[in-house]
Amino acid sequence: MLLAAAFVLGHAPHAGAVARAGPVIGVGEQKPTMFDSKPWKALRLRVARYTAPWDALRDPQQLALLDAWMASARRSHVRVLLGFAHSLRTQQLAKKVPTPRQFEQQFKRFRARYPWVRDWLVWNEANHPGSATAGRPRRAAQLFDVVARNCRRCQVVAADVIDTSNMASWVARFRRAARHTPRIWGLHNYGDANGLKTKGTLKLLSMTRGRVWFTETGGLVVRRVYRGRRVVRTYRYSLRHAAKSTAHVLALGCLSTRIARVYLYHWQPPAKVTNWDSGLVDRRGRPRPAYRALRRWLSDSAGAARRGGRRALCG
Repeated sequence: MLLAAAFVLGHAPHAGAVARAGPVIGVGEQKPTMFDSKPWKALRLRVARYTAPWDALRDPQQLALLDAWMASARRSHVRVLLGFAHSLRTQQLAKKVPTPRQFEQQFKRFRARYPWVRDWLVWNEANHPGSATAGRPRRAAQLFDVVARNCRRCQVVAADVIDTSNMASWVARFRRAARHTPRIWGLHNYGDANGLKTKGTLKLLSMTRGRVWFTETGGLVVRRVYRGRRVVRTYRYSLRHAAKSTAHVLALGCLSTRIARVYLYHWQPPAKVTNWDSGLVDRRGRPRPAYRALRRWLSDSAGAARRGGRRALCG
């Protein structure tokens, strides 16, 4: 697997690098049924990510979904990365970013409701062209400062970015505006994963300090692009491609010892795929080739951890 990673990434491990078994692997998923499924239990993963509207505690429907997911995660002894995104209460609210004061009020309520959560993601895909924070990195930095100030012993993903063309300029502006030092950066490197590249990942590593978590990534099966309600383009990938991309993005975790976690998204596609499918299992819960690629990686990682030394997975 080490040789495979070297060929996929286009270079061999550096001599004298610290041997390690690779980053911690988890899954980003919005459905609590994942935790009770046999394929999930077989992986023995211990971290998972959920993304909630920043004002979910004011939204009875979103709060019920959040509580159910959090309860299932806790019963399964899973460490939760809880992230925030735009409001779903109204279309008008969905286009707005909360003020630091509004966000602080809600974050304190989240902390009180889930005191056992220690991993937080401030704002999902903050530089995405469709995000309300795409042109407002200063506001995103203010929200990060709120979480850092109110959760000093927590692990906080300061800025969660996607590997689009604006990533570098957005991150630079975010860094200048933040009052607290970012210690963890989040990356959604779908471009690298599905293009079998390293460009976006290396770029974020080169322009930041601290740890990097792949907070959302994976191999695509289907992606549809909408303009309003009209489909303007459909990207169809194969299950084989998704497995190859999954293996590649796991190998990307060996690029640097700073890459500490990888959250694959997502576990299972909906009964009817609308715009996205990168599921590790199919609609009936049966493992796909991408799931098997993940299981092979975990098996190799466990073996490398036991052996240690020069034979570790990430040289």
